[in-house]
Amino acid sequence: METSQEKPKLLLHTCCAVCGAYLAEILKNKFTPVIFFCNPNIHPAEEYAKRKKSALKLAEIYNIDFIEDKYDPSKWFENVKGLEKEPEGGARCPVCFAARLRKTAELAKEKNIRFFTTTLAVSPYKNEKIINESGKKIAGKYSLAFIASTDFDQTKQEIWNKTRQLAKEYKFYHQKYCGCEFSIKQ
Repeated sequence: METSQEKPKLLLHTCCAVCGAYLAEILKNKFTPVIFFCNPNIHPAEEYAKRKKSALKLAEIYNIDFIEDKYDPSKWFENVKGLEKEPEGGARCPVCFAARLRKTAELAKEKNIRFFTTTLAVSPYKNEKIINESGKKIAGKYSLAFIASTDFDQTKQEIWNKTRQLAKEYKFYHQKYCGCEFSIKQ
């Protein structure tokens, strides 16, 4: 029987526990996931704290290591400067996705973790095609492998249905908006 020691590590960028619940379960079959909580876009700081607490709970439930990136919204605002008036799902979102995926790839490279992915593509509110393309492009620059949402043997809807069920069962904090200051207004 294969042990978790024999499974390759995978850095799992996690935006929230709700999107990560079932994905963590799926990934544990082939990998030893490590949660990376990198979300400088989340506003305000109180919201960030709620999502982090829930992501820590996810890590505890699935016995997954947890790494938190420095919370620095000022750099995120620099990245999206000029895109403040974009609607949710507009031109600002791909910039935000790419910045967080790049940070994930950088950490994976630093930690000698060959694989990475993100919970972002699980959300029905996010464009998984853009996320998957960005992840694969970034993976190529760092000589890593990005596991796209299309690489799982289930549809996005099947994964979302199961993750919502688990999120309710575990009573994860469920946010009411994407996370950034601009999405609150929508």
